[in-house]
Amino acid sequence: MNNLKTLLLLTTASLSAMAQSMSVHQGGKEISFDLSDVDSVTFDQTPNLWRTADKHVSFYYAPGWNEIAAPSYTEEDGTYTVTLSRSTTAQWQAQMFIVSDLTANARKNYDFRLTLSSDKALTATVKLYQDGRDDLYFFEERVPLKAGEEVVFERNDMAGLDMSRVSLLIDFGGNRTGTTVKVSSIRFMERDYDSSLHQNSCPLPDYRLVWHDEFSSRVLNTTSRWTFQTAQAGWVNHELQTYVAGRSPKGGKVAEQTDGTLKIHTFREGDKIYSARLYGHKSVGFKYGYIEARIKLPRGKGTWPAWWMMPVGGSDWPACGEIDIMEEVGVDANIVSSSIHCTAYNHPSNTQKTHSMTCVGAEDGFHIYALEWTEDYIRTYVDGREQLYFENDHQGNPDTWPFDKAFYPILNVAWGGDWGGYAGVDETALPLTMEVDYVRIWQKK
Repeated sequence: MNNLKTLLLLTTASLSAMAQSMSVHQGGKEISFDLSDVDSVTFDQTPNLWRTADKHVSFYYAPGWNEIAAPSYTEEDGTYTVTLSRSTTAQWQAQMFIVSDLTANARKNYDFRLTLSSDKALTATVKLYQDGRDDLYFFEERVPLKAGEEVVFERNDMAGLDMSRVSLLIDFGGNRTGTTVKVSSIRFMERDYDSSLHQNSCPLPDYRLVWHDEFSSRVLNTTSRWTFQTAQAGWVNHELQTYVAGRSPKGGKVAEQTDGTLKIHTFREGDKIYSARLYGHKSVGFKYGYIEARIKLPRGKGTWPAWWMMPVGGSDWPACGEIDIMEEVGVDANIVSSSIHCTAYNHPSNTQKTHSMTCVGAEDGFHIYALEWTEDYIRTYVDGREQLYFENDHQGNPDTWPFDKAFYPILNVAWGGDWGGYAGVDETALPLTMEVDYVRIWQKK
């Protein structure tokens, strides 16, 4: 990582709020222990961003979440060792924080590793996160430790997130007094991400790539791949944006390809909000398949980005059917949902089939939103985790299963409307951008 910022020290107040959210309870009772001998913390010598970064290491304990003592560093051959001296005999709920000046990039991938050991069995919670934002993190995992055994914890090939201070928290949980915990070989590595390397690799077996756009050229293909929708504000769902074909009246781009991604821009010009809605392979579409896009969502109250599908030639909604692979509204940041709509199940009747889940960092990095669609079921995914499952009842009834014909994919950013604006809009969020790394469609061989 380049352009490392100057060292930023954690304040007791910010750590207090963060630490309280990490409290460990068992049987309704908070457990703490006397961390009487924290041995040392080492940073791996191998190519490792953390080894050369400015860091501040703090140890905190409950009750009170007060900092124990300023640790001292020693260094030998690029390995930093931090030793903590015991300063009290009180019962502790102990946590270790390492705050660095490292920045993370949504366009990179990352590997992380550390080694933990304890002379008594315990469960440690390990979290790699953005300092000051407890809701933005690479992972938060519980790691069981057996007495006297060393555990290597790894997370590899993690999608990047935009972070300014990548930090590490380790909560040692509760235990008896006289526990010795060792933390060593902390490693954080950055790698260039090239999504094109995986374009022929469907996550499901026996599928072949039939249509895709990597958005790697300088010009969006509106001849044979994508079609712009044009519509005035209020056209659907009482949305506030005006959809235009490429540019606003004064030449502002609502969609463009730069640096390997498609960017859909939403902005104010005069008394109107302009944005883009793009249809892929609209006249032909696709019947069944595994369909995915890698997307970084925009931020702001009023946004309503979507990645979804409609049937070729379909117009009688909801009877024609609709598949929403991913939707998010900015007022509920990082909550993504999938839905299906048809005559039997739809929002106006409050019978829709919908599932929502938290996607940490949906607005800070790229995530993969996918659809598996067969004649038997519809299943959607967020980063490989199942989101929505909807099964064909095989009754031959188009009211419950109109999903037996070709559908085409859609990418758009709406502003306001029945859902996007249900809590109002904040125009200070404009202009804003949704980025799409690729769209890929596989079908069975």
